[in-house]
Amino acid sequence: MTDPIVMTLTLIMVGQILLSVPVLLVRASKSVICLPLALFLLAIGTIAMLPIVNTNFPNWYQLYSAVAFPCLFVLCPSIWFYVEGITAEKSWKLNIKQARHFILLWPALLISIMIMFLPKAMHTEIFIDDIKVSTPFVITLMVSLLVIMLLWLGQCVYTTLCITRRLIAYRKQLKNVFSNNDDKELHWMNWLLFVAISSWLFSLATLLSSNLFDNFLFNIRTESMLSLLLIWGLAHFGLQQKPALSEYNENATINLTSENDNEDSTELSPPMKYQRSALDTEQSNRIANKINDIMRKDKLYLDSSLSLQKLASYVSISPNYISQTLNETLSTNFFDFINQWRIEAAKPKILANQDTVLNIALEVGFNAKSSFYKAFKQETGQTPSEFRKQYI
Repeated sequence: MTDPIVMTLTLIMVGQILLSVPVLLVRASKSVICLPLALFLLAIGTIAMLPIVNTNFPNWYQLYSAVAFPCLFVLCPSIWFYVEGITAEKSWKLNIKQARHFILLWPALLISIMIMFLPKAMHTEIFIDDIKVSTPFVITLMVSLLVIMLLWLGQCVYTTLCITRRLIAYRKQLKNVFSNNDDKELHWMNWLLFVAISSWLFSLATLLSSNLFDNFLFNIRTESMLSLLLIWGLAHFGLQQKPALSEYNENATINLTSENDNEDSTELSPPMKYQRSALDTEQSNRIANKINDIMRKDKLYLDSSLSLQKLASYVSISPNYISQTLNETLSTNFFDFINQWRIEAAKPKILANQDTVLNIALEVGFNAKSSFYKAFKQETGQTPSEFRKQYI
């Protein structure tokens, strides 16, 4: 009999997926990046239904196992497509080249067909009763399962590394165009990756312990809880998250009034490359002086929504020229440049000690206390309280 706690967690997972997937499919007509997220949730939801099928529909278990098995090989490509889309510089689109990410799905489908061709009694002996069957067909099936599962684990590791590298590059890109990134940095993706990796490790450890030692080192409730956290996190944050860079670039393109013939103002891929730029050292120094004067006189840094495009429109200079000047002449990025001005504006307020740190942070253009503390520490090497004590 299935553990009632595991059954409850499974029902919650399935309910979350049934609520989220229709919303994502409706949104996919306007934003195609919702499609891979919906596919991921459908695949993991199918896999998560194992306790329900085992308990309530045992006669359907063979068909279910044949359907659920290929779903494993949809998880990595679909989550990668979602991350790729949400961090893209331009509107993300599906194309035929992306089919290579599903390379393991085709042999998995063949294995599913082999599972379906097993006599029902033999399927029960192998996958439920764990009885060894030594026919050539079964041996071929089990070896194929072992090989493809090892390949799947390799794909999981590779996908995790790709997502990690993508997020690092994306966060660097954000700093070139936004002055506040609190709602754009996808920090929630970090702990979801941790949960996903933990789920894989728990599943692998449970599988090994049950096969090698005839007992479970880890409780299946732990796996179910981790799976629920993963599904809930992706559904909750995925429904709210917007593609910051692609939306910025689309707006920048629409609002662009003049641009150098040799420039692409929306190309922000790191590392920044300006080989085709017509900007020389003298012009760059003039731009640096101009944007510093603007900050000093007009205090644009107080605008918490200030972006590279806003600054470019205000000073009537190409966004790419400003970005090049910041990177090459001032040796900084837009995010750090603006926050340096904000920290300088905050210092006398911190020393005056007439308001809370949160209010001071909001007054000088930050959106959150945590981002203010981080920027202050980076700029001064001290926390606001340590900075104040130094001058008391």
